[in-house]
Amino acid sequence: MRLHRDADGSASLLVPEGIVALNETAAAALALADGTRDDDDIAVALAERFDDPEGTLASDVRALLDDLAECGFLTR
Repeated sequence: MRLHRDADGSASLLVPEGIVALNETAAAALALADGTRDDDDIAVALAERFDDPEGTLASDVRALLDDLAECGFLTR
């Protein structure tokens, strides 16, 4: 899998089966999923970036990364 950014700023996940279009938040989460951060670290960074003081992104981050791991696109 590879995270790809187009010239217009949109992001896609290139996977063996094709391409997965990503929204801005998902692309930012994947860019931070570098093996040095856990789910909570990624959620905190995104909460600061996207002004989410309530921390509602945490469950979305976990769900996204769990889904990608389930598909075999990422190792947890």
